[in-house]
Amino acid sequence: MSDFYLGDIINPVDGEPTGEPVEYDRSDLTTHGVIVGMTGSGKTGLGVILLEEALLSGLPILAIDPKGDMGNLALTFPAFQPSDFEPWVSEDEARQDGISTSELATNTAEVWKAGVGSWDPDHDRIKQLGDIPVSIYTPGSSAGIPVNILGSLRAPDLSWETESETILGEIDGLVASLLTLAGVDSDPVSGREHILLSNIVAKAWRDGQDLDLATLIGQVQNPPLRKLGVFEVDAFFPEKDRTALAMRLNGVVASPTFASWLTGPPLDIQAMLYDGDKPRAAVVY
Repeated sequence: MSDFYLGDIINPVDGEPTGEPVEYDRSDLTTHGVIVGMTGSGKTGLGVILLEEALLSGLPILAIDPKGDMGNLALTFPAFQPSDFEPWVSEDEARQDGISTSELATNTAEVWKAGVGSWDPDHDRIKQLGDIPVSIYTPGSSAGIPVNILGSLRAPDLSWETESETILGEIDGLVASLLTLAGVDSDPVSGREHILLSNIVAKAWRDGQDLDLATLIGQVQNPPLRKLGVFEVDAFFPEKDRTALAMRLNGVVASPTFASWLTGPPLDIQAMLYDGDKPRAAVVY
């Protein structure tokens, strides 16, 4: 796999590419990288280029995209057909130019073709990029692929003897997500809400039992546990307070606002990053 190709050196006199490539040693990106620059300097463009180069090098991408810029990774049109561009051109821009959106799409396709051709004459790289799947996930919205951030409450097919760390990590993330949705701030180590829910889920999964939200909420009121640590459940977390927590959790289930957060495939990083054994790009917006 080659280094990341960022473009060509520009001749400062005439502003034209010199044909001398600028490459970045990808082995330098072992942990973190930061792009620094003033507004309009091209930080986003460089970021997109780095991600594209990573994909072309066989590396999967998981992009957290609060501004909505990285969705551009999906706008790859190797054939440069105007019909590919038309859904994405601006009607306002076409109106200001006194042309139709079809004409603007044709003009845009020609500009893109010429621009890409100046760096990639045979369009081989953009064709390779176009073959790599890009998915845009939109938790809490159906604009893209919605994500069930709670995932599944089914007992995982893992061994507690050899993979307990993985299972406990999954429980911790599940409980934290559920409490966040319910608006409950509870520390994983000292928060009694987090401790109670974690123990309920852990007991069910150790027993090979699947859960759903309704069952979990019911067990918050009537825990299948006698003790939490050295204290009796009622001493550690009185029944009145457990009922209040159950009411908060029930609000998540009953609220139409939160329904979209529980819709779609479960959050599965492996599935996001790979299509079988082939790398892919996952943009979370």
